This record gives sequence, C-alpha cells and structure tokens, in this order.
Amino acid sequence: MGTALDPTPILVAIIGLIVLVIIARRIVRIVRPYEKGVVERLGRFRKILEPGMHVIAPFVDTVFRVDLREIVLDVEPQEVITKDNVGVTVDAVVYYLVMDPQRVLYNVA
Repeated sequence: MGTALDPTPILVAIIGLIVLVIIARRIVRIVRPYEKGVVERLGRFRKILEPGMHVIAPFVDTVFRVDLREIVLDVEPQEVITKDNVGVTVDAVVYYLVMDPQRVLYNVA
C-alpha cells in the first residue's frame, strides 16, 4: 500500500502565499510619470507622492492618484443673439490642467 500525502501543509502554504501577495500589493504603490499620489493617513492628508515606487503603511494609509495630464472639454455650440440683433453660433473648447493635486481633492468641487 502507498502512503497518502497529507494536503494540510500544502493548503496552508497556498493560503499563506495568497495573504502575502495581498499585503504586498497594499504596501508597495507605484505612481506613474503623469500622476501624483495624495496620501491620507486615517482620513487626514499626510503628503504628496512624486512619480516612482513608494512604500506605505498597509490598512492605515490610502493613496489617491491624481492625473496631471491636460484635459480637453468640448462645449456644445450655442445660438446667441448679439446686441445688434444678429444671430451667432458660438462654439468653444476648454483646456484645463491640474497644478496642485491636494487642492483638486480637498478644495475644488
């Protein structure tokens, strides 16, 4: 008769590996070159992360990524009447760029 391999140590190792991967994903944060990260510790602003790899406290710190690229908004054409009663169609494009990631999250609605 052959001996059966006990599956308990293998199962414990697999669960331990899964837990380790989940914790590692919470500790290491990568901020892309076109982003900045805003770190909150227990709901309060702590610091701004520059692009690169950063280590944070898991389950205590939260990182919000703010995109710093230029954003284009197309405004729909509108019919307006000028002071001298001439009908004109006005079309516009709005460009905006985030300069301060902390203000974007906390000061602007």
